[in-house]
Amino acid sequence: MKKSILLLVLTFISLHTFAQDLINTGTLIQGGVEDGSKLVEAYVKPLNKAIVYGLSNDTYTKIKKEQSRHLLLSIKLGFTAIPGKDWGFDVTKLNLKHFEPKNPDQIRAQTVFGDSLKSITLVSKEKDLLGRPLIEFDTPKGSQKSIMPLPYISGTYRFKYTNLTFNLIPYINIPDSSFKVGMFGAAAQQDLALFISSLQDKSYSISLQGGAAYLYGHSDLDIKPGKIYSPINISGHQVGPYDNQEINIAYLSLSFNAYFSYDLNQHISVFGGAGINTGSSHIMVQGNYPVYVADPTGTGAVVAQDVKDPLDINNNFNREKLEFGVRGDWNHFFIQAGYNAATYGGLSFNLGYKMF
Repeated sequence: MKKSILLLVLTFISLHTFAQDLINTGTLIQGGVEDGSKLVEAYVKPLNKAIVYGLSNDTYTKIKKEQSRHLLLSIKLGFTAIPGKDWGFDVTKLNLKHFEPKNPDQIRAQTVFGDSLKSITLVSKEKDLLGRPLIEFDTPKGSQKSIMPLPYISGTYRFKYTNLTFNLIPYINIPDSSFKVGMFGAAAQQDLALFISSLQDKSYSISLQGGAAYLYGHSDLDIKPGKIYSPINISGHQVGPYDNQEINIAYLSLSFNAYFSYDLNQHISVFGGAGINTGSSHIMVQGNYPVYVADPTGTGAVVAQDVKDPLDINNNFNREKLEFGVRGDWNHFFIQAGYNAATYGGLSFNLGYKMF
């Protein structure tokens, strides 16, 4: 099999996040859906975290009380750092039913962010009549990218003590792929000076913010029968049809924060905040796909099958976060830089223009 279901997931990941292809990484689903789902989930779970948390790494917007109504447009760019512990995973902790590492001393496989030169070999626990594993394949290598960028367009409507923000990635085709991806989000930030008069006309402010973001994508797939390594002839059949294959992905990210900001002078201010971030990821691979499995009758053979709708993977994530930053405002322009000190945190930048 030239490509597997996982390859198409990784194609989206690489094009959107790293702007390159991760090719020839498909094999995880070839040995059956049950173990394949566990391997795919372990491989892409750090990416799921990075997107869910990355969508909420930059949430602060400045409230300038001396101004009336304004519309600000900006470009935001966040860089989410991937912790080293999530560059790989221990295959033996997945409780695989049919596969195990070929070398007992090499049990750590790469995730999508792992080493781009390393992989391990998995073999089926089922053996042929000569005691040889029926199926053997290498796990995919990583991208060796420990930082995930996430750019999007943002607009903020400001009036008195309230900011309403909308974030967007237009629903567009990823270059050199059939993937379409988009994102939309909204947030509201409220200065407590609206309710507490003693906080008005101060050089500092205290505000509360809540927001949500939803990233989604779709692609048609083209995965046909191919070859895996097996010491025996493969029986069964793979007849398709294979023209109904597609993948759908969705990420939801929610955040709730409290901020303190202080104006150092007319142009420069600093801010800090704390909050919580929760969200979920959903990956569905639908249609008919070619898969190879050990003969369930125990005859020591490999059977080729067509499997329908093989993957439906959900993950939920929660974290606490701290955010710090500095901002500069000059006439119509502003620039903001922040750092999120949390799991899957990182740097963020916001460059904008005040329309009116």
